[in-house]
Amino acid sequence: MPAHKYIDWGEDEDYILVALHATTESYRLAYLLNKYLKMQFYRTTYDQDVTMPECIAHYPVYKHEDLIYNIDYYLVPNKHYGMPVNTLSSGGLFNEIEVQEIKVTLIKEYKEVDYLLKISTDDTSYDVKAFTTALTKIPQVISAYQVNPQVIKQQD
Repeated sequence: MPAHKYIDWGEDEDYILVALHATTESYRLAYLLNKYLKMQFYRTTYDQDVTMPECIAHYPVYKHEDLIYNIDYYLVPNKHYGMPVNTLSSGGLFNEIEVQEIKVTLIKEYKEVDYLLKISTDDTSYDVKAFTTALTKIPQVISAYQVNPQVIKQQD
């Protein structure tokens, strides 16, 4: 299987990973982050395509660039419903192809998490606790907390 690297997610860069639990769609969550935290998330031109054994998943990526503090924020859903790679006929009366969406998770170690927010910064004094507290004040966000990126086993 070919390796796919996350968009702008370099291996040697410093970043903070925040998990979000929210029941809203990704575009709506980006809008709410813009509204409540005065950010400017926009959808990137290219989605993050990940080839998995059961399907090809296209994860939308939203980005916010803080030029003053030189921080980039990336919002990516952790769950995706994708179409299977190979679909066989059901053998029914009319030989119609039944296509069922498959639920796949981007980072399997955090399969309960709805969204991942990557904060790319070199600043070691970035206040993650204050940021996650601000995130939880958004009505549609159930919880937000920092996760350890070292726990993630997959290298792609």
